[in-house]
Amino acid sequence: MKFGFFLLIFVVIFNACGYKPTANYASNALISNVFIEVPIDINNARNTVLIKDALTELIVNKFKLKTTNKKYLAKSFIKSKIISVTHQELQSDISGYAKVYRETVKIEVKYNKKNKKEKVITVSNYFDFIVNSDSTITQSKKDEAIKIAINKALTEVFSKIAISSYK
Repeated sequence: MKFGFFLLIFVVIFNACGYKPTANYASNALISNVFIEVPIDINNARNTVLIKDALTELIVNKFKLKTTNKKYLAKSFIKSKIISVTHQELQSDISGYAKVYRETVKIEVKYNKKNKKEKVITVSNYFDFIVNSDSTITQSKKDEAIKIAINKALTEVFSKIAISSYK
């Protein structure tokens, strides 16, 4: 009984003060049937595919919208590209061998509804990873770190779109 009372009070307070979840504002910025375009960057072809997959997952899971592969059916458009990917050594052991690395990605995301002005968001994030003393850094370790950094950066897109649609 007490739980029901507190739940009722909680609902009344948040409705009375005009609270709306972030998803409400973000959903206003885009409409279902989203066309996602990620031009292939010859220097970063592998990472370009990762961005397209991560954006598709973001649109479907966070925004709860449908995507389309046909531009003429789209009501919203997202275009994204990698601005930079940097690899940095953070820490080395006593012998001077690198132990901890950081992969940083910077991504530009442009979005708009059909026949509306395009908005631009730039997101950046990183991922640190450790290399064991008996192994060397491999391309697969770097790729996994870049993939995680891309996913972390693109999760910021959701909140930035919500904030910009609120303004």
